Amino acid sequence: MKIVFALLLLPFLAACSNSEKEARTLLNQGIQEWDRGELAQALATFDRINTQYLDTVAATEALKERAARFEDYRARSSSEHNREINSGAVSRDVYKQVEAYFGQAGHYPAALAGNNPVYKGRFEAYINQCTYQSPLPDYGYQLDCTRADEAYLADRTERLRKAAEKRKAARSRSSGENSESPAIKTATDLKVSKNTWGAYLNPTNKLPKDGFQAFYINTNEPRTVIATESVDNIAINYIRDELHGIESRDFGGYWVGNLEFDTQEVRRISVSQSWSKTRILINGGVLYEGGSDASILYRFEPGLHQIEVEYVNNWHTTELSVDINSEVAYYDLNEINAQLKANLLGDYQVYYASVYESSSKDLMTVVNMQKTARPVLLVLSSYSPVKWYLSNPFGADVRAVVYGSYKPGSTLAGDISDSALRFPARTRIGSYDVSPKCHCVAGNFHCEGTSMMTTVNALKALTGMPLTGFTGKYSAASLRLPEVKVDDRYLEDLKTTMSKIGTDRQACKSKNDPDFEAMFDGDA
Repeated sequence: MKIVFALLLLPFLAACSNSEKEARTLLNQGIQEWDRGELAQALATFDRINTQYLDTVAATEALKERAARFEDYRARSSSEHNREINSGAVSRDVYKQVEAYFGQAGHYPAALAGNNPVYKGRFEAYINQCTYQSPLPDYGYQLDCTRADEAYLADRTERLRKAAEKRKAARSRSSGENSESPAIKTATDLKVSKNTWGAYLNPTNKLPKDGFQAFYINTNEPRTVIATESVDNIAINYIRDELHGIESRDFGGYWVGNLEFDTQEVRRISVSQSWSKTRILINGGVLYEGGSDASILYRFEPGLHQIEVEYVNNWHTTELSVDINSEVAYYDLNEINAQLKANLLGDYQVYYASVYESSSKDLMTVVNMQKTARPVLLVLSSYSPVKWYLSNPFGADVRAVVYGSYKPGSTLAGDISDSALRFPARTRIGSYDVSPKCHCVAGNFHCEGTSMMTTVNALKALTGMPLTGFTGKYSAASLRLPEVKVDDRYLEDLKTTMSKIGTDRQACKSKNDPDFEAMFDGDA
């Protein structure tokens, strides 16, 4: 009996052995297909194993292999992953159109370009520099337009550079200047000083590796250094005696540091000050001496250059900013409007932050961007120079920043992508005021400040879009943007406030211009 059973079992075992062998052959085939990028064929092969050879060990391995590879594909091909990779101007636009295609067709496209191209937008010239794959169009895709973003950014930078050169040449022609010989100072233009404050305040020539060493004195006892510190920028801002007990009217400051250049470079040196006097020296030569605001172009030769700034204040507030920047192409407001129309398309909202001045000692004002779903055009404005710093913890999509001040020297830094447009304006834009503060005294109506409607209208003319978010303060070290949502209701309330001011003005005027006939009307 045992011999008979064994003889009957042999064909069954042979069949099982053949099934396992066939299933394993298919498993190896599926893995190879996947590795070659034939994902749809590989999934079909894995599914065939589990249909025809369900009871084999290879079928169990095929299930695990399929699940692991499919999960990896979904992770690398998800909408969220593609959105993180594609954050530039071109890639964002392509990403949106691929997602829109899925919303209409129910699957992702096989390719971006071809006889019936998926992408149809303003960046078609760059689409060939995007890589796109969707071997499983029902489950995801892989898009990388990083090279396209870089090419677009390079082209746009070149266009803006040529536009700036064109504007500069036009201004030179209109002013009768020789465009080949711009007003740029060099070392030969500087008169060598007999001595500088450094001989008394910094005899050991103590200098930081980066930035400047600052020395603070009371000008009544100029040889005594009250405090010294290393700073990134040449700037000071305080009132009364808030800085080391030095009364503002007696404050003196000395900053010294080195700048090194590998090649010849032109820098714009801007001075902004209140009631005071400043002297700027480069390698011992006097570049500027005076008590007013100034903006000077200077050509640095290759090598190390020592910068010194001497400052004497004579007012109850102290305010100085000396900014040494690359030559900046400042824009008129109509030029900014044209550039925004040409380079900033699509849906975006306008956020606006404004101060009269920074309240920080180094003139920095941090703008803390709040979370927003829509792209943002940011406008920053001030009277005095401000070192704007953008803090963007929620990753708001800031497409462009316009910043300007009445006095020269405002700068921009912080969490801003390389693809964002930057437009330094020649002047301030709007005001930090919401509504004027008005008083009636002895029939005289007096208002301080302006209406925010003036700012709203100025921003609409500049950007072509309505203002949606606002923050404004007289003086601030940091701002949260937006603090106010500007919508129709807010604007109606603002109009009501201005209407009431008009009524109050008329009522105040009547007190100074009485009607004698109606003086006793209403008396019992």
